[in-house]
Amino acid sequence: MPASPLDTIMNPGSISVTGASNNLWKMGSIQMLNLIHSGYTGDIMPVHPQEKEVLGKKAYSAIADLPYAPELAIMVVPTPLVPEMLEDYGRLGTRHAVIITAGFRETGDEGRKLEQKIITIARDYGMRFLGPNCLGIINSQLPLNITVGPLLKYGGSFSMASQSGTYIAQTVNYLFKNGIGFGKAISVGNEANIDLTDCLEYLGKDPHTRAIGLYIEGIRDAGRFLDVAREVSKDKPIIAQYVGGTDAGARAGSSHTGAMAGPDFIYEGMFEQAGIIRAATIEEVYKTGWALANQPGLKGKRIAVLTNSGGPGTAVASTCNAAGLEVPEFSPEIQQRIGSYLPGHASARNPVDLTFHIDMETLTFNIPDILFKAPDIHGVIIHGIMDTGFMGLLYPYLKEVLNISREDLLKLGEVDVSRLADMPEAHGKPLMISSFFGIEDHSITMFHDRAVPTFDSPEKAAKAMAALYSHFKVRSRDPEIYSSRKKFPVPAAAEKLIHEAGKGSVNEFSAKNILKSYGIPVAREILAVTMDEAIAAARELGFPVAVKACADDLAHKTEQNLVFLDIRTEAGIRKACRSIRKAHAQSGILVAEMLHGRRELMAGISTHPGFPPCVMFGLGGIFAEALKDFTIRLAPLTTGDALEMIETIRAREVLGRYRSMPAVDREALADILVKLGDLALHFPHIREVDLNPIIIVDTKPVVADALMILQ
Repeated sequence: MPASPLDTIMNPGSISVTGASNNLWKMGSIQMLNLIHSGYTGDIMPVHPQEKEVLGKKAYSAIADLPYAPELAIMVVPTPLVPEMLEDYGRLGTRHAVIITAGFRETGDEGRKLEQKIITIARDYGMRFLGPNCLGIINSQLPLNITVGPLLKYGGSFSMASQSGTYIAQTVNYLFKNGIGFGKAISVGNEANIDLTDCLEYLGKDPHTRAIGLYIEGIRDAGRFLDVAREVSKDKPIIAQYVGGTDAGARAGSSHTGAMAGPDFIYEGMFEQAGIIRAATIEEVYKTGWALANQPGLKGKRIAVLTNSGGPGTAVASTCNAAGLEVPEFSPEIQQRIGSYLPGHASARNPVDLTFHIDMETLTFNIPDILFKAPDIHGVIIHGIMDTGFMGLLYPYLKEVLNISREDLLKLGEVDVSRLADMPEAHGKPLMISSFFGIEDHSITMFHDRAVPTFDSPEKAAKAMAALYSHFKVRSRDPEIYSSRKKFPVPAAAEKLIHEAGKGSVNEFSAKNILKSYGIPVAREILAVTMDEAIAAARELGFPVAVKACADDLAHKTEQNLVFLDIRTEAGIRKACRSIRKAHAQSGILVAEMLHGRRELMAGISTHPGFPPCVMFGLGGIFAEALKDFTIRLAPLTTGDALEMIETIRAREVLGRYRSMPAVDREALADILVKLGDLALHFPHIREVDLNPIIIVDTKPVVADALMILQ
């Protein structure tokens, strides 16, 4: 596999900057200043038409005057100059660039033409570049910072790629206050040459990166993104925020980076399929990403909760349960050991509630030591550790009574949490800290120094632990059913029927025969032309039967009163046929066995620009659209994908043993979904397939109705 262009871009031996000057109010100057002070040791060669020196570095009047071709070119120049300068670098021999300059595709047609021009120039010279319209890169390991934000914290194994430069370059103070440092960070801008998927692939292979954060406004090649993310997430957790799923979000993303967004439910399904943890906010990306990078992975779902107050403990336990984690009652032996450190009114059951017990030795060592050593506990969440933050609040009331300076009081109040901070690595179990104090509190800064994640609410700490559990489930996926899949050959019968259908709606009888050729179970049925043929069909199938109109231009027949169910007599057949002929004279008459089942599901195929075909599964029947209980995956599907879809819907409990009904055959359901994905890939001009309802007969799924529309 060829090396990634990001190997050089993130680790250049020399850098040329065009657009920096001695005017420190210019963006290029700020970026060069950050580059110099980041500690980068390679050659820095500014290009400026007038200045002899820029920020203390020898300047060159033109790109052609540079003493040699730099490994990386940084461009922060007026938009019209970018093509000419990129070509100058290409002619000199530079093969990698970061184009900070904006004003390209995101501005409209003229900008789109200009962007295409630099794409062509890069192709002609074999160049690869980030941007345009980006805010640079960070590599703490080199070190290297080519952004507008001065780094306040170096190092760390959390890396990020973002379609917003702000989330790479302008959050440095926020990240510092939360003890977070980027290992590597990449602003991709318009992704004209290197895209977010390239960055994900690079970070997935980076030995210094243990967890990856993504900010996404739109993915162009969703199929490739899915393939790369699935591979990366097997080893490294990925946490992503997607913001293009609403009309406003898509519009803003388009004007920001020219991103092409998609419906939120598609991204939700794609993230689940890829093993990506979805974040609701950028704060969650940062803080939970930091936790994923620096804490041991969970090996189960049993969590111990320790708190100095009942409310936060309840909040943690409730949030954990909602996310699928367990907060189990401790064994009598563990409770007895914990109880020896508790006041008489406190609970040792889990959560352990000290009820504002302010003995920090108990909260930071004695009880945590018991919890980490408990063999059936997989992770620990603690709320309420505090020292100088609380003492600082009390100082105005204590200074006269104690006759002590603020500095001396705070020094006396400091708690050593180093033993607690060492426990996760020693025991291979993650620790999350919740506190209402920030870096004004000495204990919080100690946790930050030791890369222990802290959160400003109990619920956030619990959600971070839930993210570790999500990655545990991804790591636990059975490779046999998630990675391998049998290729289903194109059935000749399906090819013939689809060719005959041409375009538009395929009649239900033909649609079901196409499904049948893929081995998808459908109701037994006979297509009749006359009333007598319909009666004969009913006799052959056996009463009761269903009778429906059947024609290529008929969709949603129930709404048109063209479906008649549970017909038990020949007179009933005649009545149904007359009604169909009256409403639709040219329609065929489809006579089908009457399926009896109390559970109705649905499945289907839909297509969306920029995405592989989507396979849908959910609760079916007449209330399907109202309840909207469904999930999506992108074709092709593995058996693991399909089984996970089945377990994702809210109504999944009705698929088990329920009210005297046996459990549904999940493998048979999964087989339908996998084969729908094959059908969609075999015939890309299928626009939509809707199987609703799929009726569960005893334990087996059977398609009762099918709608298929071709492009």
